Amino acid sequence: MKLALLTFYPRDIEVVPGGIRMVSLNLVRGLLERPDLDLTVIHCHSDIEADATVRQGAAEVRYLAMPRQRLVPNLITSLGRIVEVLGEVRPDLVHAHTAHFAYASLRAGLPTILTIHGVLSEQRRVYNRTLYDRARYGMLACYEWRALPRVAAVTAISSYVVEAYRAQGSSAWRRIDNPVPDEFFALADAPEPGRILFAGSTDARKDLITLLRAVDRLRRELPNVRLAIAGHVTDPAYERQVHRLVEERGLESHVAFLGLLSRDQLLREYARCSVVALASVEENAPMALIEGMAAGNPVVATRVGGIPDLVAHGETGFMVPARDPAAMADKLGRLLRDPGLRLRMGREARARARQRYGLSAIAESYHALYLDTLGGL
Repeated sequence: MKLALLTFYPRDIEVVPGGIRMVSLNLVRGLLERPDLDLTVIHCHSDIEADATVRQGAAEVRYLAMPRQRLVPNLITSLGRIVEVLGEVRPDLVHAHTAHFAYASLRAGLPTILTIHGVLSEQRRVYNRTLYDRARYGMLACYEWRALPRVAAVTAISSYVVEAYRAQGSSAWRRIDNPVPDEFFALADAPEPGRILFAGSTDARKDLITLLRAVDRLRRELPNVRLAIAGHVTDPAYERQVHRLVEERGLESHVAFLGLLSRDQLLREYARCSVVALASVEENAPMALIEGMAAGNPVVATRVGGIPDLVAHGETGFMVPARDPAAMADKLGRLLRDPGLRLRMGREARARARQRYGLSAIAESYHALYLDTLGGL
């Protein structure tokens, strides 16, 4: 079977900013174990400076450059480029990981599976500060509206997606979780007392401000509390707010900005932390929580979007209301003060993550979907 994966894919597979890029990298690793697949990955984005074709094992990865400065949005101009490359690759099936990639595949006349990574109606409520954000998410919603009824199948990475899109599209739906590689499950538990890990992008959706205010509360009773912030900055204006709050509250000795880490560095951070925290106002199936649980960490996260689909409250971690630093501080403090509770929840988190997110099983679920889809054409 000749499969084309249309997705966001890391240029450097050792330093991955998370999100769809991390999910896609993991999925490719799993799919490469299937000898009947002839796999081509296509990544078309302005983070690529020049077209390039590389090999990752038996897979061909094609990077398509798009301009950073442009009059016509890349969401429009990229469609033609993708259609052209699909004409060269001539796949039997396309697996698209965004709505506009799915639309491009349909324009090329190819059978298409779409994986939905985020609920656009909710994301549009969060990313609406600038004209660019409003235009971008409006265009994505338009592509999604046009693609959903026409694709051969849709995969949802959480029950949150299934519920949000229940009334849309006539395609077959299948629930498949995000995958995690085996090395996360093999991590030794070596927590540093008081260490909290946030792994993700710095922007308003992740609401680092609330997490910092929780740390500000915690340090009064737990002087050794320390928040490690790992990830890339997607909103420089919001990053300035974060640093301003750290300075205003005198949190410099309690907060470490680690930046974007390599895979090995991130694994070490998951091993070092006592708890993984996420204060987002909107989420689907965040990899930080999935990876954190696979690494044997309890989690404290907001009860929003797809997070209740991931976290068993009181068993693998705690959920708290969004924008509530007092509730976040209370649950973080409970875990940091009680090593036995932290250990029990971490073990349960890893056990459940192993059942749901193992890479080989997730790759096999997608492989079965590919075969079913082609068999039904």
